[in-house]
Amino acid sequence: MSSSPYHYFDHQRLTLQSGSQLPAAQSLLQLAGNEPLLAQLAAEPTAQQLLDATEQAYQAGYEQQASTEFELQGLAFAGIGDPLLQLDLLAQVLPAFKRQRHGVPVTLISYGLVVPSEAVALCQQLLELEVEKLEIYLPATNPPAYQQAVKPTQLGFSEVCQFIHTASEAGLQVSCFAYAPVKQQSELRALALDLGARQFVVKPQPGA
Repeated sequence: MSSSPYHYFDHQRLTLQSGSQLPAAQSLLQLAGNEPLLAQLAAEPTAQQLLDATEQAYQAGYEQQASTEFELQGLAFAGIGDPLLQLDLLAQVLPAFKRQRHGVPVTLISYGLVVPSEAVALCQQLLELEVEKLEIYLPATNPPAYQQAVKPTQLGFSEVCQFIHTASEAGLQVSCFAYAPVKQQSELRALALDLGARQFVVKPQPGA
């Protein structure tokens, strides 16, 4: 685990903290059982702090330590909040990062709770910022189970399903995930693929 308040390594992928705004009751880090990391991160980093932290990671040999597979994972945005609620920050960080690091793929790890009428424009903005991948949390196959698992403070199961479909149609590489242990894994995989996602992944709990 990194001691930086601005970034951390999630399964060897460099992940930037993207503010504290959330569309649900808990951060994905809380759902993953990673309370120590949650307590360590700065709530509202500036774009410059994120860029400086990223450069430090690269200068410390982030790329050199990488196997080919994880090198392809590049940079992710996650942390306390949801990066889809931090587009102003992304718009400052990503163009500067891409100028420095050509060809490094960028992933956003998100709840995917997006107002349907705004989804197409949002996806277009992400593509313009050269975001390649979205990882969307999908822990349930129906509205009541989703409500219980996620406790969204805005929107719900229907909207996340619509967003997965819209983002896939827009050309983003979408994968869906849940944290172990997962019930109905085959049903969740079938739903994710039916919505247009490329895969469904079960992520292990920290330390597992």
